[in-house]
This record gives sequence, structure tokens and C-alpha cells, in this order.
Amino acid sequence: MIEIGIVKSHQDGGMIEVEFPHLQTSATCNVIVSTTGDNNIFLLPSVGTQVAVSLEDNSYIVLGAIYSDQEQVPADADPKGMYLQIGGVIFTIKENKVILKNNFTSLEAVLQAILKVIENLTVATNMGPSGTPLPPTIQAIQQCKQTLSKLFEQC
Repeated sequence: MIEIGIVKSHQDGGMIEVEFPHLQTSATCNVIVSTTGDNNIFLLPSVGTQVAVSLEDNSYIVLGAIYSDQEQVPADADPKGMYLQIGGVIFTIKENKVILKNNFTSLEAVLQAILKVIENLTVATNMGPSGTPLPPTIQAIQQCKQTLSKLFEQC
């Protein structure tokens, strides 16, 4: 029998407590994960998430979380990629590029800012401040920026 419930808590050993209000009961359930071993992915549905659960012969297995009108699929999620949000941190794979960001910044923005600092670096000398880096350094920075654009989606 497949039932819809609400995650109430996380338990030891990767189990979760799921409440079934319409059945007036709850159950401690295992969670199906995408993969284990060398490609290990372990994610538990968040407390308060609506889940589908298989309740068979004292073997209770959470089949997956359910998006609904109240909790919709994130606008940034790409069905051909991957979207992972844990708290305020979002990791996305989209069109062979990645985004790692939080509510304040992204990894791509931080790396671009570091390159900008290097690009405009001046150093105090006995004769006054030095000029900006020489052309080979600027060329290396430009190459690094191009490489970043191949890996990171601009936020």
C-alpha cells in the first residue's frame, strides 16, 4: 500500500519518522537513495516535507518527496540537470556548468573578484606605487576567466 505522509523527524541510522494524519498513525521508515558505493548520494527529506511511502509487511520505505501547490518545484531547477538546496546553499548543474551559491554570493563571483584584485594589483615601492601587472600576467588572468566561464554558470 502506498500512502502520503509528512516527515516529522530524522532518526538514527538514516531513518525518518513519517506521520500519516489521515490514518492517525506514524511510522519509522527507511529512505530510498539514488545510489551508494563509489557514487554515494545520501539525502533525507526535510522535516515537514510531503512524502510517498510504501507500507508493506512492516517494511516501510519512503519512495520520495512530493512537490505540490504549496511546495513547488524551484524555478531554477532544470529537468535535464540537477538542483540541490540545503538550507540557504544551492548547488546546480545546468547545461554542463555548475552554480554554487548562497543568499549572499556565489563561488563564481568570489573567484571573479579574486582575479579582479590580481588584475589591478599595485605594490608599494621606494619610488611610489608600482603599475598594474605586466601583460603576461594580464593574459594569464584573461585565460583563467575564460576557463571559469566554461565551468561556472554566471549568476
